[in-house]
Amino acid sequence: MITSDTLQRIADSPLPSVVERAYGILLEAESGMKGLGESFNIQEPRFLAATYSSDKNDVHFLLSMLKDQRLAEAKTLAGGCEILPGGYMRLEELKGKTSSSIKGFVAMSFQPDLDEIYSNGFQLALVNSGYEPTRMDKIEHINRIDDEIINQINTSRFLVADFTGHRGGVYFEAGYAMGIGLPIFWTCRKDEMSGLHFDIRQFNCIDWETAEELAQRLQSRVESVIGKGPR
Repeated sequence: MITSDTLQRIADSPLPSVVERAYGILLEAESGMKGLGESFNIQEPRFLAATYSSDKNDVHFLLSMLKDQRLAEAKTLAGGCEILPGGYMRLEELKGKTSSSIKGFVAMSFQPDLDEIYSNGFQLALVNSGYEPTRMDKIEHINRIDDEIINQINTSRFLVADFTGHRGGVYFEAGYAMGIGLPIFWTCRKDEMSGLHFDIRQFNCIDWETAEELAQRLQSRVESVIGKGPR
């Protein structure tokens, strides 16, 4: 049932990245196939929904991105398309992330005054949503730190980026997650929102003031966008 509450949740949900929208074509195409190598028609309305597109021009632009990456391409003027071998390999990666990972990577400043915010805000929100919160300073490893960060993001279901303190590492980690099509939840303490970089201001950012408020709002957004986790 559509209610004012569900409409507001939709309005508050951030639009997926362009990369994630393009991958939506692969996922939707495969869902309608009975076997490998079958063609699909990009003109079907389901691809508008799968890619969060307002018109067919958007869908065809996203398809051109897949073609440039040798993942899928059009075969007929009537809209017939096929997934290329590289596309099937990318599908395996995408399905592995969405089906098996229960980790939510939290990118944030490690300054001591935010420890309580992590424990009673970010960590609580992800645990209550059914996911396993992951923060780099909580992980034991013997690898190079940058390699381990990339590894942890690659094996996560989504990333939470908190820009309180405006650490360069958070911008890097959010940018990398966006590049691989990972959903990102944007947050920042309310009194530091004005310091957000221009490129970040366009996203629907949770502007929190207390750990309790953050936990409630982040949990609601994760469950609305990703769904309840398995834990």
